[in-house]
Amino acid sequence: MPAKDAKPTKATEGKATGGVESTTAAEAERHSPATPLLALLASACLVMAVGCLYLWHQTVHDRAVERARDDARAAAQSEAKDLLSYNFRTLDYDLSKAKSEMTPGMAKSFGDYWQIFRPSVLKSQTQALTQIQVTGVTDATPTRVEVVLFVKMISVNAAHKEPQVDTSWPRLQMRKIGEKWLIDGPRMTTPPPASSTPSTPAPSSSAKPSGKGSSKPSAKP
Repeated sequence: MPAKDAKPTKATEGKATGGVESTTAAEAERHSPATPLLALLASACLVMAVGCLYLWHQTVHDRAVERARDDARAAAQSEAKDLLSYNFRTLDYDLSKAKSEMTPGMAKSFGDYWQIFRPSVLKSQTQALTQIQVTGVTDATPTRVEVVLFVKMISVNAAHKEPQVDTSWPRLQMRKIGEKWLIDGPRMTTPPPASSTPSTPAPSSSAKPSGKGSSKPSAKP
């Protein structure tokens, strides 16, 4: 006897209806005009977040550079006096103090320089006093700053009792080590042959010709 066609049950009809409704809802969501709008809004928020992060980083960097300029300039003004001033009577102390305000590389160069210059200073009994007249910054990062100085150097020795005055515009490279700014350059160069009336040692690569004819650097102090 042939079997009768099975009639769909309520459960089967419910599943079929639910599947159709889910497919219809998914298609409606895909074709909804709000979907691309939300994506565009998310992209705009991401761009704004990146822009805000960049501006924040730039502000922090600018503040760090400004602080570095002020701190390095003040340190250079103080440390340059110890770099260029000395007294033949207290030469060991003077050189030790100057080295304590330098990076290791600069201190080594400074020590090598004075190994040659020292006998001449002792023989001529030279005393040199440095006065820093003006300071300015020509280049700066948060950890490295170049400072230009207007220096007045006054020296006397056994052969010249009257003070000898020289002026120059040396540039010092300052480097931040930990929390302290130290002199990092320029490296000292070998002085000319010793004479009975040596001049005050200074980084030759940074100083401009001394005297009234000296011209100011392009950067304003």
